[in-house]
Amino acid sequence: MNSRDKQLTEEKLHLEPEQQVEEAHIEAEPQLEITKDKDTLPSKPSQNYNAVLDSEQHHCSVEFLQFIDDSHLLKKLAVDVAKATHLPEHTTFLTGLGVFSSIACRKYKVDYQHNGSLPIGLYVVAEQPSGTGKSRSNSIFQDPFNKAQDEYFKEIRAKLATLRRKKECTEEEQDELDQLSKKQHPFFVTNSTPEALEETLKHTHGFFSAIASEQGLANSMLGLNYGEGKVSNNDLLLNGFDGGYVASLRVSRDGYSGHVVGSAVLFAQPGSIETILKQSNGTGLSERFLLLSEQHKLGTRDHTIETSINTDLLARYKSICEVLGKEVLANKKEYSNLISLKICKDGHALINEYRNTIELHLADGGKYSHISLRGAAGKINIQIMKIAANLHILDSQESETIAIKHVESAINIANSMLEANLKLCIDKGIIGQKAEYVAILRYFEKRPRLLTFREISNSMRGTLPFKNLTGNKTKAVRATLTEMVEAGLLIISNESGVDKYSLGQ
Repeated sequence: MNSRDKQLTEEKLHLEPEQQVEEAHIEAEPQLEITKDKDTLPSKPSQNYNAVLDSEQHHCSVEFLQFIDDSHLLKKLAVDVAKATHLPEHTTFLTGLGVFSSIACRKYKVDYQHNGSLPIGLYVVAEQPSGTGKSRSNSIFQDPFNKAQDEYFKEIRAKLATLRRKKECTEEEQDELDQLSKKQHPFFVTNSTPEALEETLKHTHGFFSAIASEQGLANSMLGLNYGEGKVSNNDLLLNGFDGGYVASLRVSRDGYSGHVVGSAVLFAQPGSIETILKQSNGTGLSERFLLLSEQHKLGTRDHTIETSINTDLLARYKSICEVLGKEVLANKKEYSNLISLKICKDGHALINEYRNTIELHLADGGKYSHISLRGAAGKINIQIMKIAANLHILDSQESETIAIKHVESAINIANSMLEANLKLCIDKGIIGQKAEYVAILRYFEKRPRLLTFREISNSMRGTLPFKNLTGNKTKAVRATLTEMVEAGLLIISNESGVDKYSLGQ
């Protein structure tokens, strides 16, 4: 046995059983040809590795509005709002739909094909830089609900004032006073910790609407303000997506037991998507969100051109939302008592056929096999049902059967988002070649010396993005190193019969 084989054998003894299996597969494959003379190194590489480590932000490019009926209220309104605020149309539409869903989910739910039901609240994260009109856009879609809420609170405050003026209240009047005092919880939460939000659930029957155009909501809801080393409490967000049942016990306050139903629209600055993906940490949080980061329009806007929003469109939207807002405030229901929307048999068939088209991409090594995308692709039917339900309600409040055209639109929207998010994760260095290159180059920056494949592989298997790969991690590391050598980012040499890698620059 030569010295190199002896070294490899000794290194294998320290591997876990799973890693030894991976190594066995790797050794059966052809390896990169290298120079055998340790004093002979490749010439200066053609690519500067610093170019790979840039922090440039990339953007989604989506075209799903084309799949929505031109007469649909939200499509027409979103296009107008986008023009008036200089925001991208698809971002405006998606955040608007998310805002609407956050109140609609307090009246409606959608049934699965055979049994069970699903809340229709959407989770949306959209990115745009500061100064792009995010708050104005959100406000336009929230205002009708806020108006209904203000009128409701005004009536409550008037009743409270009357009761409080009384020198003595009957037992019934005191009970009414206590109940009225608990009814002034606003629809929209703009900044709240999960713990504070949980306290409101017993008064809202388990519903929450987290809507904001600032980073503060993401920081507080995701526990980023807790400090290093403290575990984030994402239970509300996780359970609120599909109406999960929670039973919490608290030492210092009353807990909440029951179904949780929510919606979240985080319309914030670039970096929000990375935050969601990072905080998800294998919990499934990120796969619940529709993620969108379109190219901003800063630097191209003409402020001398004023665009007004069509008053008829705005009036129609306000009418639907004010009625809905007043109804859910005056008649608060438990999740089990919500109106059930139905998808016809043909609609479910379309959803199932679409799911079949992406199923093969969920296998290990497939297009959507990475942990950051597999869950989202696997839950695509849930997103389709939620989107279709909200499109239907905005189009018709008369029928409880969702029109097939809205199911078709929802499938195309969900597919466009899935494709865009795949590219976004790759471009932003969350998954894919760039992410893998960056992880390895960062490792070398901290260890500026010759490193064996074993050293690199052992570290990378527990490092993002490799640790979230669903296939053979050792094989993936080997393939990435080979690519990086061929690109001139790394240099491979042979020292004492052992292959070693070093930075190309």
